[in-house]
Amino acid sequence: MRILKYILLLLLLLCVAFLVFVVTQKGEYKIVRSKEIKIEKDIVFNFVTDSSSYQDWSPWKSDEANFKNIKITPNDSLTQNIFISEIKNESLMQFQKTNNGVLITWELNGKLNFNLKLLCVLKGGVDYVIGNKLEEGLENIDTYLVKELKTYNIKINGLVTKHMTNYIQQIDTCNAADFQKVSKAMLQNMLYFVEKNDIEILGLPFITYESVKPNNKEIIFAMCVPVEEEILTTPGSEISGGHFDEFLAVKTTLTGDYSHRKEAWNKAKNYARKNKLNEDTNGKFIEVYKTSLPKERKPSKWITELYLPVKKKTFTPKPKTETTQDNLENTTETNTSTKQTEK
Repeated sequence: MRILKYILLLLLLLCVAFLVFVVTQKGEYKIVRSKEIKIEKDIVFNFVTDSSSYQDWSPWKSDEANFKNIKITPNDSLTQNIFISEIKNESLMQFQKTNNGVLITWELNGKLNFNLKLLCVLKGGVDYVIGNKLEEGLENIDTYLVKELKTYNIKINGLVTKHMTNYIQQIDTCNAADFQKVSKAMLQNMLYFVEKNDIEILGLPFITYESVKPNNKEIIFAMCVPVEEEILTTPGSEISGGHFDEFLAVKTTLTGDYSHRKEAWNKAKNYARKNKLNEDTNGKFIEVYKTSLPKERKPSKWITELYLPVKKKTFTPKPKTETTQDNLENTTETNTSTKQTEK
């Protein structure tokens, strides 16, 4: 019995010594990790700095970490505060262009609470625990951009009739490079407006363009949602009513990220030319978001339907030769002359 007490006392002393060891560990850390992503620098930068995409690459669960942007230097760096278990950590991401893409250097520094100190002691140190998280985050960025964005398919569905539609819209203009970020924000704004005003939607959100020109650096477009009746709004409102009549269009389905829109539109235009369909430059160029955010987070599974307006083919009959009395007499004379010659 006395031996058992000594053993228990010894275990208690060891536990106390271990806890003291954990508590006395260094309370501050600074970890740096780097990874090359084989995608254009501006694409990587726009993706990482978009606050709505954090859940797609963050190595922490949504209830474990909270991101707050402090400073964004275009195409150069991103400074953030990341609150992990309510403890503030300072994050700096730097983006350096390489021959194959971009090198991301991620630096994280902060303080360790008791739980993190304990975890670091048990798993081999702070560099291993925090470092693994940074490596996981960089790997998530690489997986999302390289695999998800490059997996896509374009299918020409052919000539269809696009039916008459009433809708509400928000019109904007932006650079082609910023289109995805701007349109995503506009879609969320439009859905909020619909919900706030208790408006019934009759279909999927879509975008209309004044024209689709591959070389345009500036895009004029409208984010729309279909409604039952045409809605009138007050002058100056950012939301207005719209309408288009039934028209013929070349339908194309893009499965994958929106960055492949340009290729999809070009294929639709080529199909129209090969089938001698004249593009209607006064018509509506439409993209319907059949499957998109927030329902589906993976770009490889997004489905977008494109409608290229075309004009109806017109048939021009060939002119008929008129039959006159003079023509009949000439024909009769010719036939009589031929018969006499044969005799």
